[in-house]
Amino acid sequence: MGKHRATGPARRAAGSVVAAGAVPLIATLIGAGTANAEALPAPPASPPIPALPANPLQPASATPDPVRDLTTVVHDATQVAVRSATDTFGMVAAPLLPAPPAPAPAAVAEPVPTPATRQLPTHAYLAPQGELHAPMPVAPVAPIEAPPGKLRIGNVVMDAPPFDVREINTGAAQAEAQVATFYDSVGVERSRSDRMAAQTVGSAAIGASVANTLASPIATTSAMVGAVAGLISGVPFLPIGLVVGPVLGAAIGYAVIAAPAMAVGAAVGGAVGAAEGYTAAPFGAAP
Repeated sequence: MGKHRATGPARRAAGSVVAAGAVPLIATLIGAGTANAEALPAPPASPPIPALPANPLQPASATPDPVRDLTTVVHDATQVAVRSATDTFGMVAAPLLPAPPAPAPAAVAEPVPTPATRQLPTHAYLAPQGELHAPMPVAPVAPIEAPPGKLRIGNVVMDAPPFDVREINTGAAQAEAQVATFYDSVGVERSRSDRMAAQTVGSAAIGASVANTLASPIATTSAMVGAVAGLISGVPFLPIGLVVGPVLGAAIGYAVIAAPAMAVGAAVGGAVGAAEGYTAAPFGAAP
């Protein structure tokens, strides 16, 4: 019941006096705190804004254009930003240099063309003997084509036997052309080198044939001995050994005698033919 008593006039008057007396005290404390506080340093002044660069295309007396000046500033700032990014991230490490010149291609040796065949010379002219010298590079001589239906080995020309002789003619013609090229390289005149080459190859073939004929009896005996040896060697390989052994043995036995004889005969015949062609008397008028 005593908790809600009404405040008397005397108590309200005392409270007002206390509140009024506290105001000067609070003001005195605030002033003392302000006087004793350390003075804070003044904030640094911001750097002055640089003046806009002058536009070299704009006359000095022209009226400044704010929009154009702002565009120039933005363009310059963009260039600076791009240059800074390039230096930072290495987008362009160095100025572009011209590419080094491409190396010259290596020289490739051109293949020597194979000469085409030529017709059989008429031999209507034979040049005089010339002075011989050491071999020198010359143009290759074209092989001579054999007449149709003929077997030609150098200066030996005869009717073709009843089998294909094209490979024989081709091989003989190429050998003859190589011999003629060699004669040209040592200084023999073209018409004489043709005759010498033809007689060399033809005489070599004749010499080999003669030597084979002379050695035939001995070569035949050797072939028989070889056949018997082949038969004995082929027994372990029955039944094919009975067929291959004797044939192979006979061929080896014959070649053991005939091959050296034919080689000697060809060499002798070739030398005789070359000498005959070289010493032949000249005739006819030069073409």
